[in-house]
Amino acid sequence: MLWVGTLAFGLSTVVLLALITRHKSLASVAALLGLAFVASLIPAGLQLRTAALVVDGGRLPRVAPRILVCLTVIGIAVAPVLALLLKLPVLSIVLVVVQVLIGIPLAISRGAWLGTHRFSALGANMVIEAVARLGLGVLGWWSAGITGLAAGITASIALALLLVRHHHLGSGEAERPLTSLLDTSLTLGLIGLLAQFDILVVPSGLGIAAAAHYDLAAVPSKGVYLVLLAAGPFAFPFVRRDRRRRLIGVAALLTLSGGLVVTVVLVLLRGEIGIILGQNPPGPVVLLVLGAAMSCAGTTNLVLNAEVARGVRRPWPPLLVGIAVIAVAWATKPTADAFAAAVLAGQLGTMTVSLVLCLRAARTDHRQTQPPPSA
Repeated sequence: MLWVGTLAFGLSTVVLLALITRHKSLASVAALLGLAFVASLIPAGLQLRTAALVVDGGRLPRVAPRILVCLTVIGIAVAPVLALLLKLPVLSIVLVVVQVLIGIPLAISRGAWLGTHRFSALGANMVIEAVARLGLGVLGWWSAGITGLAAGITASIALALLLVRHHHLGSGEAERPLTSLLDTSLTLGLIGLLAQFDILVVPSGLGIAAAAHYDLAAVPSKGVYLVLLAAGPFAFPFVRRDRRRRLIGVAALLTLSGGLVVTVVLVLLRGEIGIILGQNPPGPVVLLVLGAAMSCAGTTNLVLNAEVARGVRRPWPPLLVGIAVIAVAWATKPTADAFAAAVLAGQLGTMTVSLVLCLRAARTDHRQTQPPPSA
């Protein structure tokens, strides 16, 4: 159910973009959704922080009213500037600020569900938000344009919050290390950026024909990452509770294997993919390489969730290396095949380094928690 909820939420954005951009330029819609994604990193980080505290038997975190007031004041103050830069209505940006304020208690409640293994409840709540997001977003768009879209997304978050039910009674304090909220949010944001970075830069780095050839394979390959996205949150409470390195290694192997299986299925169905996209079938080699890259990206997501679960101080630096590899390849104006190979190299390197660091942290943590030898 958690997998269904994660998949539904991702697909709601895709369908929302597809429906709206048939009648409006992609730029304004993408700008609003991109801003909403960046803003959602604060609640997303808080959700993992809550899950870690709950696994340890700690209290749910409380956000002081002064922090909420500061967020509101800062958001309203920068809204006119962002509106000018992004060419969006000021009210739509203010509504994004409201989304953050509503998303904070929702994230805390969902984190409590995650920490107590109530995956079905969490997944069902995500499905409800995804369906409401799609329906209310389209309705808001038809009613009031970009501002109506922002209002529809805000209402969907509010609906999800109204349907939250949990009864966590923890009273202790977390004894294990915790990744800071800033580092957690930064990690989640960079994971998403790395997974989508090639799509963002390919139009300006490849020629028109090469970019079209690349996108035909890149767009369906993102489905591999989307399928694997639920693995990280699902593993989080288990990794937080079980300090053995083997759990992380097995979970990473299963995630990577699952992604490669989905990739092979995509290659076998590339003819149908071409029909769906109304284009020629994507090249089998490029699709296979990019599917493997997204398998690595999905595994990296799992590993970094595990690092946050372990309380690693800064899980995100390897993500910068992966982004840098892709950026350097883009700067050389490569062919579609060469760029796909560079994307795979960047994703594979990021996954490998992250896994090594995670296992090393788990080994150190295991040694520290072992009782001293008897005399």
